[in-house]
Amino acid sequence: MKLSLRSFFLGTLPAIGVLLVSMLASAPAHAVLTCTAAMTDVNFGSVNPLSSQADAVASLTYNCSKNDGGTDSAMVCFHIGEPLGRQWNPRLMLSGSNTLQFQLYQDPGRSVIWGSYGFGSATPAAVQFTLVGSSGAGSRTSGTIPLYGRVVGGQTGAIPGNYTDVYQQVDTAISINAVTGSTPPSTCPSTYQGSYFPFTVSATVTKQCVVNAVSDVDLGTVPASATNVANNGNISITCSNTTPYYVGLRPSNNSTVGAGLMSAPAGNTDKVPYQLYQNAGMTTLWGNTATASSAGNGVAGSGTGVAKSHTVYVRAPSADYQPDSYSDTVTVVVNY
Repeated sequence: MKLSLRSFFLGTLPAIGVLLVSMLASAPAHAVLTCTAAMTDVNFGSVNPLSSQADAVASLTYNCSKNDGGTDSAMVCFHIGEPLGRQWNPRLMLSGSNTLQFQLYQDPGRSVIWGSYGFGSATPAAVQFTLVGSSGAGSRTSGTIPLYGRVVGGQTGAIPGNYTDVYQQVDTAISINAVTGSTPPSTCPSTYQGSYFPFTVSATVTKQCVVNAVSDVDLGTVPASATNVANNGNISITCSNTTPYYVGLRPSNNSTVGAGLMSAPAGNTDKVPYQLYQNAGMTTLWGNTATASSAGNGVAGSGTGVAKSHTVYVRAPSADYQPDSYSDTVTVVVNY
């Protein structure tokens, strides 16, 4: 087309025609480069709110190609903003009005946020490459970029439920800086091409309970004539925020009403009865008929994400047994 155009102009306006063709011939050619990308979902799975921190890995797969000849190089940036312009450090997953903090990173050490020029941290993930030719393998390139996610630790108050953060087209973008030659540029433009890579971040915060500590109940050293020997101890329990829980106590004889028997070392067959109670007045026994939905004859509580203390009261009606050291083991059963 250039030769034909020059020949036509030479026949009518020689000087202008030659100048025009010379300008066209010397102008540098820029690659028409296009890229597409797809991101896998980031699924943290089950998250224990009492320990909180959880990691996940996803991956972005990209494909780029050009349609001209010669050698061209490019820097391509893949941008991730934040849905609805919500806070970006940390990012938030939602479960109704409840939130769970997390972040997306470019490195396995989780120190470089995967961000966007358009919103939040101006740190999109980037690749550089050189393409040769206008057809065949030399004009195309593809690759995979890992994405590293982390649920922020220390969120002991997180409420159990299913959490998501949905990145749609307006929250992801690709920008391309393509030049002629074999040296890729070191920056990306802040204008985006019409390609996106939507994905979803999800996690399930699970109900959790843990018995942190149990203090022994020492009824002391008493004479055989002693009656109604009593003392108390404490149970420390931590459950996830808003989680109802029900605590049962089970003596070693498996009594469901908290009526246990203390035993002495081998050779002494005496058993000293005792009773477990919920209150200082020792009028409400503490047994083991609690379930995941009912306290029964146990004690009910509601988790806050921090430890709660429950007092156990114990009374032995009589000490009139063979002198010895007597003990029993009571199992704390937390239903939730």
